[in-house]
Amino acid sequence: MADDIPDFMRGFDLDDDWGMTPVSSTPEEKPSVDPKIVEDSKLEISKVKSDVKDIKSMMNEIMQIVADKETVTKEVTDETIKARFKDIEKIVLPFLYNLSKSDEPYIHWPNRGPIIKGQIEKILKLTRG
Repeated sequence: MADDIPDFMRGFDLDDDWGMTPVSSTPEEKPSVDPKIVEDSKLEISKVKSDVKDIKSMMNEIMQIVADKETVTKEVTDETIKARFKDIEKIVLPFLYNLSKSDEPYIHWPNRGPIIKGQIEKILKLTRG
């Protein structure tokens, strides 16, 4: 396994579970409909919409910061800053690498909202201190 990964991924935790699985087609599972679930579906949909809204809001904040910083004018020399960038790489690169390592056309990713939100919070903690 260690020889199968690109050099830039060596030393990163590749076992971090992001909750997604590559699949060759959309899931064909058709769960039976429980009347209680149907009654509670409005609450679930509201929760999902709220999670998506929170994620969009966080992403808009990040994009605004990026837009405000058109160019970087100071070379990063502070060791603390360099360490924080390394920690960001440890979050982002394994995620992107895991997304790219399968040729399956679909990704089954249940419960992604809380997982993504947690990763966004980790990144914001590193970038904003």
